[in-house]
Amino acid sequence: MKKSFEHAYIPARAGRKVGMKKRLVWLAALVLFVAVAGCRETMQADSREAVETQPGLAATQADERHDSLAASGTQDESAVLKPEETQSGFGASKAGETQSGFGASGPEGTQDGLSEAETTGEEAAQCEPEKGDIPVQRPKVRGIYVTGPMAGTANMDNLIDMVERTELNAMVIDIKNDEGYVTCDMDAPTAAQIGSVKRYVRDMPELVRKCKEKGIYLIARIVAFKDPFLADAKPDWSLHNADGTIFRDKSRQAWVNPYEKQVWEYLLEIAEGAVSLGFDEVQFDYIRFSTDKGMKQVDFGAQAQGKEKTEVISEFAAYAAQRLHKAGAAVSADVYGVVIDSALDQQIVGQDYVALAQHLDYLSPMVYPSHYGPYNYNIPVPDAQPYQTVLAAMQASKKVLAGVMEPDGTAYVDENKTPDTVSGNGLGADAAGETETVLGKEEIAKLSPLPKVRADVRPWLQDFTATWVKGHIQYGPQQIRDQIQAVYDAGYEEWILWNAANRYTEGGLHSAAWAGHRERVAKTVYPKTPAGESAACEEE
Repeated sequence: MKKSFEHAYIPARAGRKVGMKKRLVWLAALVLFVAVAGCRETMQADSREAVETQPGLAATQADERHDSLAASGTQDESAVLKPEETQSGFGASKAGETQSGFGASGPEGTQDGLSEAETTGEEAAQCEPEKGDIPVQRPKVRGIYVTGPMAGTANMDNLIDMVERTELNAMVIDIKNDEGYVTCDMDAPTAAQIGSVKRYVRDMPELVRKCKEKGIYLIARIVAFKDPFLADAKPDWSLHNADGTIFRDKSRQAWVNPYEKQVWEYLLEIAEGAVSLGFDEVQFDYIRFSTDKGMKQVDFGAQAQGKEKTEVISEFAAYAAQRLHKAGAAVSADVYGVVIDSALDQQIVGQDYVALAQHLDYLSPMVYPSHYGPYNYNIPVPDAQPYQTVLAAMQASKKVLAGVMEPDGTAYVDENKTPDTVSGNGLGADAAGETETVLGKEEIAKLSPLPKVRADVRPWLQDFTATWVKGHIQYGPQQIRDQIQAVYDAGYEEWILWNAANRYTEGGLHSAAWAGHRERVAKTVYPKTPAGESAACEEE
């Protein structure tokens, strides 16, 4: 938690008060002059570094979370409540995977830099860094998901107490859920106009204050393009079939059109409202297209001409990051686990794993073992082998972001694309212990991401028993710990647990004392300014 330091003014002795005041005034003026002179140089250096390390805003980047998949499997946020939907991949390449478990059961134009009018003021004002340029300390997250209704009840205190007792240090709280309801009052004019505010949490500022007192890092979950409420309230913003009727998925729920920029503005209105309430980070869920088979009949409109699904999702991610970085918040997105190493599935849902990683601060792939079909990563029943499944998925993430494996599974041993000895998804085979790859576990864990990659990876893990999966096992403390260890063994350090009912297995968590007396702030994140977003002072 940040601490503010108050200045204490000590009165001078009576006979020296006037002289002392004058000296203080001259000293303050001198300090201000030096600070202003240094501000320009520092801002220019920071901007140069950002341009060197961050590529321009590519139009080919995507970002998303969970939904039902193609005919071969479904990956829906509500999979936990809907056993018939499992995450086996969207395309025919990965049968039997549904990666959901999140739902009820579970922006255009940028405003970076300063306007001409604003840059003609005093030099000190010109060089005032924007919030997004200020180094922000953030923890290595070990978190849990909390629904809006739960956050608004007395049971929330029990969850806060559990965070205090254990290694946990973060909460992902619903701010806009998959029904489209905004869960608390906030400064969001459009939400107020259409009546989407539900007020599950009566006093969000007080809840935020309470969590901050405990040192809990707060992430606002905002469901993006699955929004039946908004689709019905603003039909022009919804997806439409070729005959002009509103598209509805198999659950009869409408979706909004990711190509519609007014939808972007609505989402950012809510996201900025959450940041104003005190949330440290905004996490977009369902930042993707529906995978319902009826999508074949959808007409996305003239704005979609010549633009792939992955392009528009990536553009939204870039825009959202720009806006929210200026507000001082980190930005993350939930993505299907199967898109990590499946180019086909990326195209179906619109989530390009590497592209999204260029704009966002964090990516959270849903790597629930229960949501992978038989023999994914060469594991007969992934749900029954949580360590091996999570390890395989996270190793794939390491290799793809390091540029030593393509999304289609083609593996290399280095960035020069020297072929691996195993074709296809060799990582999975290695994790299952059936085939050897050139890179071993420790080598994979030490891989560094490509220079263009901005995001850290923070997966969602399974804290529920998938009774609908054939060959499933009961999930308890050992299975929770196995998944967490797999994350660490793959070379990552952060994770979040998912349980739709918010009933978590405390026995699978270490104590707060074990976690090093709750090292809340373990790293420093410097929000980088993507190319094209020049700081005002750099242009002078």
